[in-house]
Amino acid sequence: MKPVEYDVYLCCRCTDDRGMAAEVAAGLTRLGFRVFVASGEPAAADEPRRRRAIEQAPDFVLLSSPAQAGPVGGHFDPRRADLLHAFKTRRNIVTLADPADADPLVSADLPGFPGLAPWQRVAYDRTRARESIAVVGHRLVSSSEIEDRRLMRTAKRAFVAAGLILLAAVALRAVPAAMRYWNRPQPLPPLPRFTLYWTAFGQRLQNGRWTQFPVTDGGAVAGGDQVRLVFSAGSDGFAYVVVRDARGVISVLYPTETMRGASRVKAGVAHQAPGDGRWLSVDAQSGLDTIYLLAGHEPLENLEELVEESEAEGNHAARVELLRSTLAGLLDGRRAAVSPPVRVRGGREILGSLSPAPPPAGWPSTLADGSVVAHRPGVETGLVSAAVVIRFRPGPP
Repeated sequence: MKPVEYDVYLCCRCTDDRGMAAEVAAGLTRLGFRVFVASGEPAAADEPRRRRAIEQAPDFVLLSSPAQAGPVGGHFDPRRADLLHAFKTRRNIVTLADPADADPLVSADLPGFPGLAPWQRVAYDRTRARESIAVVGHRLVSSSEIEDRRLMRTAKRAFVAAGLILLAAVALRAVPAAMRYWNRPQPLPPLPRFTLYWTAFGQRLQNGRWTQFPVTDGGAVAGGDQVRLVFSAGSDGFAYVVVRDARGVISVLYPTETMRGASRVKAGVAHQAPGDGRWLSVDAQSGLDTIYLLAGHEPLENLEELVEESEAEGNHAARVELLRSTLAGLLDGRRAAVSPPVRVRGGREILGSLSPAPPPAGWPSTLADGSVVAHRPGVETGLVSAAVVIRFRPGPP
C-alpha cells in the first residue's frame, strides 16, 4: 500500500473559525495524526493541491462555521467544493460542529449532498475541547494506522535498545580481543649483512710541500705525518674509530662527543675521523700503531664505555682489555662459526639476500696545500658487525 503524506484533511472557513482550526489541528497532531489544514479562500491555482490532499488523506474533518449572510450554502463558502470532492472520492467524513452554530454544510441537507450519518457528527464543546477532539480521533479510519506507527516506533526503540545491549555485550568481549590483536608483537623486518665502506687519506711534508701517500695495512708512518679516515655504513647502526699508539695508549677518534649514543650513524652518510676537517697527526714520540674502525647494527657496549670516559680517567690496562675483548667478540662471520639464522639482540634476522645501502657517490678530501683527492672506497662485510684494522710500522716513508 502506498504511504500517504497526511492522515486528516481539516476543512475550515478561514474568516471565522481559524482559532478553532488551530486548536483541533494541534489536538489531532498530539494524538499522532498528520494533519493538512486547508488555508484560506481557495484560489484557482491552489485548488489542484487541495484536491490532491483530499485524495491522499483517508479522513476528512469538516469544522462548523456560523451561517453566513446570503443564500443558504451559497457559492462563496470555500468549504463547499472541498466537501463535495470528499464525497466523490469516498473519504471518511466527520464533522465537528458547535450545536449553537447553524451551519448548512454540517446539516448536509443541501441539494446534491448526501446526508451524513449521526455517528459522523461530533458535538464541539469549547469548554472541553480536548474531549471533543479525542472523540473525533476515535471516528477516524486512520486511527489504526496511528496505532501501527506507534507500535512500529516502539518496536524500533526496542530493537535499537536490544541492538545497543547486544553491541555492548559484544564490545566487552571484542574490544579487548581487538586490542590484544592490534597490540600483538609485530615481526620486525629483517636486516642485511652489515656493510662498511671506508677509505683513508695520508699526507706528509716533503721538501716544503704537502704530498699525498697511501694508507694501507702494514704501511710506514713517521712523526709529523697526518692521517684521515672516511667511512659510511650500509645500514643504520653504530660506529667507532679507536686509535692505539706505539706505547699502547688507547684513544677514541670517533665519535668526538663523550656521551652514550653519539656513535649512531645513518646508512649512506659519510663520516670523517677526526671530524671538522681535522687530521690525526702522528707524534714523533708516541708514534701510531693501529687504527680500528668498528661498526655494527647495535652499539658495542665495551666501546660505549671508552666513549664515555676520558683517557685521563680510565685505567690504561682496562681500556686495552675492553678493545681486545670487543675485537674477539665481534659477530662478523670470520672470528667464530655461526649457524643461521643469525639475529641481533632485538630479534631482527640477518638475511644475506638483502642489499645494503650504497656508499656516497664520491669521497674527496682536501689536503693541506688545497689540492683535492678522491679514493674509491673499500668494502668490509660482516654479519651483525664489521671491522677494519689498519696496522702501521714506524720508519721513514
